[in-house]
Amino acid sequence: MSKNFIYIRKNQNNMNYTKEQEKLISNYVLKNSLTIYKNIEIEINRPSQEKNIIQLLENCEKNSTIIVANLNVFGRTIDRILEIVKFLLSNKIRIIVVEENLDLLSNEDKLTLMILNIIKMTIKLEKGLQSLRTKEALNAKREDGIALGKPKGTIQKSKFDEQRDKIEELLGMGLSVRKIAKLLGYNNHIGLNSYVRKRDIRAVVSNKKEI
Repeated sequence: MSKNFIYIRKNQNNMNYTKEQEKLISNYVLKNSLTIYKNIEIEINRPSQEKNIIQLLENCEKNSTIIVANLNVFGRTIDRILEIVKFLLSNKIRIIVVEENLDLLSNEDKLTLMILNIIKMTIKLEKGLQSLRTKEALNAKREDGIALGKPKGTIQKSKFDEQRDKIEELLGMGLSVRKIAKLLGYNNHIGLNSYVRKRDIRAVVSNKKEI
């Protein structure tokens, strides 16, 4: 007999989002008189943590059913959502999506395949429209005589900004960028190394020591 699992995507920065999921799923479970085998809650507060969604497979069993509030819980891009959906289906996990009223049975189910193809078409269309919007916006700026590109020396916002103080602290302790990246949960130290170099953070740390 197939076991029913509930998956909730938690975000400490948006507790209402979590409550909305719980309400939608709770109503669905009551309406359909379902027995839930296990609740799965995975906390994702930033995009880099979306890899944790794969924990779903560690908690679900093959030939089981997972109930989610909506497709957004699988990712913040359509590409990511499609990747996770296909991954679950390939592992024999049926997906019930309450808000969109979808029942994705398997990779062999005709209706499921049709829905996946629609998602693929949406991805292709959105990418095409995004490219077109970008080109039109750039052409309009050129026609208006606006210089394109960022002024030399412009420093963009970075995902590392939120842990800037910690990065400086660890550099001050003599840790390598590679080790700092690992400690702070970043997959690739190259981006962090570029961040440190472009902002001359080593010099900042050195000046703090001298004060």
